[in-house]
Amino acid sequence: MGRITPKTLNMYSPKKSPMKFLFEFEDAIVGIICGLLLIGLTGRFFPLKLSNAIYLIAFIIFAISIILDIIFEFSDLKVHFGFTILSIIHSIADFIIALAFISHFSGFNIPFITANLVPYLQNEIAVFWLGIFLVAGNAAWLLLYPFFNK
Repeated sequence: MGRITPKTLNMYSPKKSPMKFLFEFEDAIVGIICGLLLIGLTGRFFPLKLSNAIYLIAFIIFAISIILDIIFEFSDLKVHFGFTILSIIHSIADFIIALAFISHFSGFNIPFITANLVPYLQNEIAVFWLGIFLVAGNAAWLLLYPFFNK
């Protein structure tokens, strides 16, 4: 095996250009991790109470990877237009969820997000289902990705 670089990890990209941190679907992996952190926070399937700083760092990394993903998707619209549009819509939903949790865990006031979405995060059931959404949605994109980007 050759040297591992961002260009070699970005193997599914038709452009072969590293527009993300390491590889093209890293946002889905970070989304699954954030979803599992939320599920653990609720204690439904497994207890995982960590410092708010850990959750904050995870969601900041998630938000950055989503921004890079959206930029990459717009540069990739020619490849599967419908698939790409669905991916952008899903990324926007993930980004709004990430911003809500960044506001929740940091106490930082983000206009519209803090006033309208953060109050729902006080409900453990809402946090649990948002975690399920992040895990299931991003796992589906990981499974579908190789079939649509050839």
